[in-house]
Amino acid sequence: MELRIWIPSADRVRRWLIAIVLSLVALHLAGQSAKFLLGLGNLKGLAPLFNLDRESSVPTWYSSCTMGLAGSLLGVIAAAKFAKRDRYRLHWAGLAGLFFLLSLDEIAMIHEAPIDPLRELLHAGGLLYYTWVIPGGVFVAAMGVVFAKFLFHLPPALRRRFLLAGTVFVGGAIGVEMFSGLQADRYGEENFGYILIITLEEFMEMSGMVIFIHALLEYLAAEVREIRLCFGPPPLKPVENSSFQSGNEPKQRKNEAA
Repeated sequence: MELRIWIPSADRVRRWLIAIVLSLVALHLAGQSAKFLLGLGNLKGLAPLFNLDRESSVPTWYSSCTMGLAGSLLGVIAAAKFAKRDRYRLHWAGLAGLFFLLSLDEIAMIHEAPIDPLRELLHAGGLLYYTWVIPGGVFVAAMGVVFAKFLFHLPPALRRRFLLAGTVFVGGAIGVEMFSGLQADRYGEENFGYILIITLEEFMEMSGMVIFIHALLEYLAAEVREIRLCFGPPPLKPVENSSFQSGNEPKQRKNEAA
């Protein structure tokens, strides 16, 4: 059995994702405004449900799913590159694995584990209050070195979108995160100023993913166009120069027998 999958329009997916991101940000701000400005509490659980800074909330699951989607798209590209024995096939596969790990981390919050030990070790505060940004920044720099040649071999339009997506995402995840740490260190996390900084941070992360997924879909549409999933054993290749192809022995053998 053969199943064909057509890649959806990159522009259409981008419009859907933008609508979802704006809706999640609006619901988050509405819930947090009701809590901090109007004193209405958690609105019977609705405010935490759409809190951008809360584990297991709708925005967290959305972000995890978009990272998983990016990993899947990268995996499809990697499979196509392996079929062509492309020079950078391992880079595509590595990116796919990285985004699957990011998807898992978005739910499990693994990156937050070293915050308290590092804070105590380094006596960190202010912009480094959330100390995971230190290993996070080192990791981003290392990835920049590893993928530098890969980035510059990409078509110029795709390279620009990759760099834009990375700048927006990392700018939110690490850059704005440092200012949210400064706010939390000085005034705690239970204030509307902290909420506004977190809103900007998460909006930038989600926007970076929208840019990245749009770029991947456009590249897939240009390079892969169609995905086929085939189930069952692969077809047997015909045996070349076989005496079973025509039912007669090859001419050379006939001549030798004569």
